[in-house]
Order: sequence, then structure tokens, then C-alpha cells
Amino acid sequence: MLTIKTHLYSSFIIYWDIQSIALLAIVILMVCLLSFMLLYLLVKAGHEKKHTYWRSKSDTLIHKAVFDDEEKIDDMFIEETLGSDNLKKNRYFRKILTEEIISAKKNISGAAADNLIDLYRLFELDKYAIRNLNHLKWYIRAKAIHELTTMQISELVDHLHLFINDPNEYVRMEAQSALVQFNGFEGLSFLDTIAYPISDWQQIKLLQLLSHLPPSSIDTTPWFESKNSSVAVFALKLARNYNRFEQHDAIAKCLDHSDAKVRLEAILCLNEIYTDETSDHLIGRFLKESLKHQLAMIRVMQTLGTERDILFLTDLLNHESDQLKLDAARALAHASNNGMAALEAYSEQSEQDITEIVMHIKREMSV
Repeated sequence: MLTIKTHLYSSFIIYWDIQSIALLAIVILMVCLLSFMLLYLLVKAGHEKKHTYWRSKSDTLIHKAVFDDEEKIDDMFIEETLGSDNLKKNRYFRKILTEEIISAKKNISGAAADNLIDLYRLFELDKYAIRNLNHLKWYIRAKAIHELTTMQISELVDHLHLFINDPNEYVRMEAQSALVQFNGFEGLSFLDTIAYPISDWQQIKLLQLLSHLPPSSIDTTPWFESKNSSVAVFALKLARNYNRFEQHDAIAKCLDHSDAKVRLEAILCLNEIYTDETSDHLIGRFLKESLKHQLAMIRVMQTLGTERDILFLTDLLNHESDQLKLDAARALAHASNNGMAALEAYSEQSEQDITEIVMHIKREMSV
């Protein structure tokens, strides 16, 4: 009996010891967790306080640079503004200042913009950005190109050729845009060597950048024959936008290009740049093309069709595509003074009923 009691007492002591140890471990864990949370909040509060201070100093620098036209941006200016604080080497402050300078620079021009550029250089932010051009991460390289372009740091131009064929699309786009912003139409020389396709969005962006410049007499015809089809498409858009009528024959040759996108762009280009022979080029290639391209050709002929095209357009009124018949009727009606009469005569003589099409065209022309 005594042995059983001794055994129960020992079990109770062991159980109590395990509970005590577990409770102690929980208490220690809670103390550690609370200590960590308190330390984290203190560090965060300290960082936020510093961040607020840095931002206020950055705001003061930019405000003075932008609004005080007589202020000379030099070391004395920085010392007067920042006092004894040596923030030039503080990477957190540099990051804040860079972001705010870039943001402000995008919205101003003139002397204020020049002051911001001087401030940017004075803090040697350009050197840090140029260093980032060699960064392994693509988004840092792209950001560096964009930053240096915004701040008009001309030293960037010497580096841009390295990024024209960068594996990353966004880096290429920034480099291409930078070349155009720095060198205008001459910056398009990258089209000679670019190996990657130029996206539709990038083509729009480049055309927008060029639209702010005086028209140029740059010869785009060599790019029509580029092995990079997107270069040929972009060159055709340039010819169309700047009314390069002297390039008509070279544009017409693009109707035989192996890439369907180039052929379509050439068709659209001929809607703006045409001669008396343009419709002959379209008619001669009409049967070889897909319905999409045929429709584009007929819509172009609404602009440049003449009386000698009436027979061709009349034959198309028997086409199996209702859309093509409608577009052909529209082109026929605009081809000459006799176009509408030819359309009505066909309607009366043909076994195919196109009365609705004729009425539709008449309504259009009466508006």
C-alpha cells in the first residue's frame, strides 16, 4: 500500500513539474513577443520620424529651387537649407529627394526646371542613376534610364546603345524613347540595328514624342526593307504621318511584303499618300489578299478611286461577302460623277438584289 502511495506521489510531482515548465515557457514566450513588438514599434516610430524629417528637408530644397528664381543652386544653397546635416550620403534621403525632384520636373519648365536639374546634379544623383544602368535587375535599369531622361542628363546618350537590344522589353522601350527625346528624328537610328519587335504601344509612344518636334526630311524608305517587320510598319506610319508623297513608289512595293501586317499598313498608308496609279497597285494585288486586306483596299479606293476603276468595283458587287459588297458600292458611288449611276444601273440589270445597298448608300450621301 505504501509503495502505491509513493508511486502516486512521484507521478503527481512529475506532472506538476511538467505543468510548471510549460507555464514558464509560455510566460517567457509572451514576454519575448511583447518585447519584440515594443522594439518594433519603437524602431518604426523612429524611422517614421526620420522619414518625416527627410521629406520636410526635401520639400524645402525643392520649394526654394522652384520658386526662388534668384537662388543660386550650389553648395552654399545646400548648407543654408540643410544646416549641419550631411544628407548627401544618406541613401534614404537621396531616394526621397530623387522621387520628389522627378515628380516636380515632369510638371514644370524654364528656369525652375533648370534649377531642379542643378539640384539633382549637386547631390550627384545622376552618378547613382548611371551606376544603376548596369544593375542585374531589369526594373532598376529601366527606372535609371527613365530618371536620367527626365532630368535631361545628356551623358546618358553614350550608354543608350547598350540597351536597344536589351532582353527586357521595358528597358528597350525606355532606351528607344530616351534616344528620341535627346536626339529627335536622328534618334531613330536605332531602327537600323534593333532585333526585337517594336510593340504597337511603343510605336504610338514614339510617334507622340516625335509629334512635338518640327517635321523632318529623314528618309524612312530603307526601313521599309528591314528584316524586322515591326520596323517596316513603324516606318510606314512615319511616312503617312508626315505626308511623304515622294516615297509613294517605295510604299507601293510594300504591298508585296511577306508580312501581312506590313502589307496592311502599306494599304492604309496609300490612303494618305497616293497618285493616279495607286488604285492600279491595289487592283493588281487584290485577288492575292485575304478578305481583311481586300476590305482595307476597297475602303482606300473610296478616297482615291476614279472613273477607270468603275468596272472593277462593279464586278465586286457580286462578291460573296456582304461587307465587301457594301464597301465596293460605297467606293463606286464616290469614284466619279458617274459612280452612282453605274451602281443604280447594276442594281436594275443584275439578277442579284442589291436594292437595300443602293438605298443605304443614297442615305449616306444625302447626309
